[in-house]
Amino acid sequence: MDNGLRNYITNSLCEPNTTDVYLSGGINGKNRGMTHSAIFCTVKASKVPNLQWDAKVLFLKRSIGGSGLGVAPLIESRQIEALNIFKSSCTQTNDNPNNWICNTNEPDPFTLLIPDFGISDVEPLLFRGPNTPAGYNPVTGASAQLLETRVVAALLFGVPVTNGLYNALQVIQKDRGELPDTCQIGDYTETCMPSLSRQQIATLISGTIQNWDEFKFEKDGQTYSFTDYPGVDLLINEQKVATGREFSNFVHFCKRTSGSGTGAQQYIKYLNNPCASGTLSPSEWDNPFDGPRALLNSSSGSMDQCLDDFDKGTNYSRSINGERHNQDIFSEQPIVGWAFGQQSMEKNANLQSGYKFIKIDGVAPTLVNAHKGTYNDWVETSFQWRKNSLTGNKLRIIEKIVADSMNPAYMNIYNQYSDYSFGQSGYLASPINGYTYSSALGQNSPPVIPYSHGAIGVLNNCRVPVIPPAPTDKPL
Repeated sequence: MDNGLRNYITNSLCEPNTTDVYLSGGINGKNRGMTHSAIFCTVKASKVPNLQWDAKVLFLKRSIGGSGLGVAPLIESRQIEALNIFKSSCTQTNDNPNNWICNTNEPDPFTLLIPDFGISDVEPLLFRGPNTPAGYNPVTGASAQLLETRVVAALLFGVPVTNGLYNALQVIQKDRGELPDTCQIGDYTETCMPSLSRQQIATLISGTIQNWDEFKFEKDGQTYSFTDYPGVDLLINEQKVATGREFSNFVHFCKRTSGSGTGAQQYIKYLNNPCASGTLSPSEWDNPFDGPRALLNSSSGSMDQCLDDFDKGTNYSRSINGERHNQDIFSEQPIVGWAFGQQSMEKNANLQSGYKFIKIDGVAPTLVNAHKGTYNDWVETSFQWRKNSLTGNKLRIIEKIVADSMNPAYMNIYNQYSDYSFGQSGYLASPINGYTYSSALGQNSPPVIPYSHGAIGVLNNCRVPVIPPAPTDKPL
């Protein structure tokens, strides 16, 4: 939610010409702000109900560690690191004097604070099991009751795959007649987007496949391994020549660290974990000798870089322990290979990183498809704060952020980074906040999804979403 929230605060909440934005340094000049960010601006009393005066506000946002750190520190009243713009080595950018890049490798770049409120991709109770942030206790029903929790909006997620894997899937699915002959390899349209099934993705997530050549395909009466399939082998050779790197057929899973909401929603939707007992767990098995590889990433920006490295044969991304993700165990050199991951549908619409999203069960990750009830990889996000912990202007500003973030009128602001070549994706308002939806999502209809995981009772993203009872036209 980093991009959308930052866009909302700077363009809707802050007074024009009063805003300074501070971003932690990225990787290789990209993904700035992927670990920490801050916004300092004036918020006018006229914009916030009952705000007592025009206020100078410093918003501090921690992204490293994921959504679980928007939950667990609130419950346990524990301090976390936040960007210290007064100590960090922050320098103005060349293109905008109000934008600052902060070097968090300098001494004392952070300050320790108990957070005021948190943002999570799923509700607090789901940060248990594989979603428990390291060093914190699993959330229980009792501990979740310590928080004031508000449902915000529906957010689509997808399965990103490296460009090489995307193209290879297109080759095979064109040959099988699953994609039109008119599709060119690399086309990123809804018609030409390749697909994997929910079961296939669950198989990859659970770590039961060591290398891609365990998958076999028939053509002209002959059986081929995935990387040897006619046309796919040519793509691999082209990639090796272009990058000067060797190709690895290992399955590479760029996954988020425990406590990530991005990871949590994927395990809920594909493994039903932690929603039921006896379910499979996401793979933590990282076998650099035989595969598969499970490569941990502490932020969505790190996820971008992990996928980009395997597509381009670079090795900028690091594990949480500082180890290089893309390094062959024997040659100690980076390789090219096929990787998949987990990401919200507000990332890489500009294709800056070397990956694309795929269809799930033949359905592309668009707002239209989610609205129709055919695309299922979405969850309802939440904001929360500890009960009775906020008062005065701070509470009023937070309530304003929450109210606007669930309002359909602000979805276009949150979706600024979700305009893909295959269609609009990102956020839709939730009907359980009282907003009216239409029977079809069009240019003039409200951006509200008809379905909810809290249609009856409280929000529970483990549930299959259904249409709440309401006197309105419904889609079918």
